[in-house]
Amino acid sequence: MITQPLDSPDVSALAGHVEATIIALVVAIVVWRVVNALIDRFYQRRFISSHLPRVATFCTLSKSIVGLLVVIIAGLTLLNIWSVDVTPAVWSAGFVTAALAFGSQNLVRDIVTGFFFLFEDQYDVGDRVELVTVTGQTVKGRVDAMGLRTTKVVDTTGRFVTIANGNIALVTNASRLPNIASFTLTVPWKGDASAMRQRIEDDAKEIATKAGIGDAHVIVSLADSTAEFATFRIDLRSADADDDLDRSNMRVLLAGRLQAEGWLPGGPERAEPEAH
Repeated sequence: MITQPLDSPDVSALAGHVEATIIALVVAIVVWRVVNALIDRFYQRRFISSHLPRVATFCTLSKSIVGLLVVIIAGLTLLNIWSVDVTPAVWSAGFVTAALAFGSQNLVRDIVTGFFFLFEDQYDVGDRVELVTVTGQTVKGRVDAMGLRTTKVVDTTGRFVTIANGNIALVTNASRLPNIASFTLTVPWKGDASAMRQRIEDDAKEIATKAGIGDAHVIVSLADSTAEFATFRIDLRSADADDDLDRSNMRVLLAGRLQAEGWLPGGPERAEPEAH
């Protein structure tokens, strides 16, 4: 059998294309890994742990953008190596992209709005917020998760609510009030520490509500304790915390209520039953 010899210039050209393709792929993979490592290092060194949910979203977004750019550049490079005319493909991709963008306006709006929410740090996971939608609906609760497209909130009734970021018109963040005023009360032990803290918090919130301050701004915590006494710290968070605390007269009213309940000495004396 007589075989025809391969054309030497064609074989050399093919080998050159294969070699250039391998080099381009290796370079793309190395660039992608190096840039991802730099992104991780940047976010770990620049941001504190309290902002981890927001930073994780930004980190993932940065990696996705870099990955997309690497894929596009590598694809164009490979097409150029194999001498493929990409002009028809570019025009077709342009028309397809325009059609998709027109049909997904709400999705694009949600993502753009979510990006600005993240960038401006208007709220974070765990914050107590009040979100007003463009239709006038109000959702109050704690932020459970946040992303570029949606924000997930556990409302005051325990329901899991998902809101498209593009539908959020107004954000009120009760966890980032600028001022805090506080005082402490030391009372004898009256049972379980958790139950005592809850009772004092309920009384303090009731006093604050009657003064027009609002329930969400009062926080009670156990500051110190001994074998006989427990010291609770009452924090009042508002734009004018010191003025609100003075106006509500919370110290005096809370101490008086605890006296009336028998938690503090000096309360009204109870009449002894008459002997028969």
